[in-house]
Amino acid sequence: LADTDPLTGLLNRRAFLAQAIGRKGDQTLLVLDLDHFKQVNDTIGHDGGDEVLRAVARAMRALAPPGTLVARIGGEEFAMVGNTGQTADTDALLTRLRATRMPFDLRVTASIGIATGPLMEERDWKKLYRAADRALFDAKAGGRDRAKAARQAA
Repeated sequence: LADTDPLTGLLNRRAFLAQAIGRKGDQTLLVLDLDHFKQVNDTIGHDGGDEVLRAVARAMRALAPPGTLVARIGGEEFAMVGNTGQTADTDALLTRLRATRMPFDLRVTASIGIATGPLMEERDWKKLYRAADRALFDAKAGGRDRAKAARQAA
């Protein structure tokens, strides 16, 4: 229980990092952030917002290939890491989120940043996360509801 996020049942940030750091071979990190989530909470309240977070977690878990780690690492921020070439299809994930029935028939979208590189040590995590976070920023700046890969491998 100490390893999971109580709301979504996904790994929490601490457990995610403990399991992600040290994975052999290049890893692909997806960082997903819900678009305009504050408006979701303002519109339907925090209970409705919590249900949206649970629905996103279910969609991510359903599309995660075996051996892929999925976590909620912040308020409306999620992460997925897996062996390069074996991670979730980001287009399928974005499509699934758009199609997921949300409370009050809200349309919820997300932006995703993607970075690939080694993940053997904590410094690798920092580098990989920074690259994915920059790509996430680019996805949001490019209009949201899209995935963007980091310009260079971490």
